[in-house]
Amino acid sequence: MLLPVLLAALALLGGAVPAGASPARGRASADTRPVFQLPFPCGTMWQLNTWGHDPALDMVVEHNTGSDGLPVLASAAGTVSATYWNNGSGNTVQINHGNGWFTAYYHLKDGPAAYVQKGDPVTPSTLIGRIGTTGNSGWSHLHYEQRHLTTGGDFTDESHRVPARFDGVEYAGAAREWPSVTSRNCSPGPSDAWQDCPAGWVCFYSGTDGTGTVCRTDVDVPSSTCGLRRSFFNNGNPQPGYDHVQVYFREGGSQCLHFGPTDGRGNLPSGGRTVDRIEWRGEC
Repeated sequence: MLLPVLLAALALLGGAVPAGASPARGRASADTRPVFQLPFPCGTMWQLNTWGHDPALDMVVEHNTGSDGLPVLASAAGTVSATYWNNGSGNTVQINHGNGWFTAYYHLKDGPAAYVQKGDPVTPSTLIGRIGTTGNSGWSHLHYEQRHLTTGGDFTDESHRVPARFDGVEYAGAAREWPSVTSRNCSPGPSDAWQDCPAGWVCFYSGTDGTGTVCRTDVDVPSSTCGLRRSFFNNGNPQPGYDHVQVYFREGGSQCLHFGPTDGRGNLPSGGRTVDRIEWRGEC
C-alpha cells in the first residue's frame, strides 16, 4: 500500500552547512523557486551568456550552429500569463510558475500566440515557440529570464529579473559564458524520475520509483515533518570531503548514501522510515 505523500511546506530547522559547501545552497523555507530546466529538449547542448544583460541569459545551440527555428519549451510547469509583441523583445511569452515565479522568452520566431495562449497550462515538455530574431535582435537566439514578483499580480517586467538557475545550478555574473550546458528538460519516466532534485541537495521520496518528493534539504537537519519516504537521490555537485550523506532514522539505525546518479539512488529500508537527521560527510 502506497504511503501518502506529505505536501506540507518545508521549513528547515537549524544546522550549519559544512565547511567547503557551496554558498549557492539555500534553505527551502527561503526559496520557493521551481526546479527550472533549460527551455530546450532533453539532452540537447546549449551555449549560455550574460553579455550586457546579467542576470538575463542569451542562449544558442552549442557552437552556435543553426539555432534559428529550434523548439523552445517551458522550463517548468505553470500557466501562460502573457503572449505579446514588443519592439524590443519581439514575440514574447511569459509563464507564471506560482509563488511569484515567472519566466520570460524573447525574440520568438512565430507569432506570440502561435503555440500557446494566455491561460494555457504548460509542463516542462510543452512547446511554447521557436528560436527567432524578432524585435531588437540581429541574430537568432533565445533571450531568457527568470523573474520573481513579491507583490502579487500576473505580469512582470525586466525589473523583476533574478539570477537564473537550471537543475539547481546558478548561471549568473556579468559578461560570463557557459559554452556547453546539457538540457535536463526531460519527460518524467522510470529512467529519470529523480531529475527534480536540485544540485547540492538531498531529496527523499515516498515512491520507490523516485517520485513524490516529500523532503529536500541542504543542511544537516531536514524538516521534522518530512514523514515517511523510501527513496533517495542527490543530484548535486559533490563538495570536497562532503560527497556522502549519513541518514539517521527515527526508528533507529542509519544508512550511508553516496553522491552520484548511480550510487546516489536507492531504496531506504523496505516499508519506509522516518528520517530523523542527515549528516554530510566524507566516506561512510
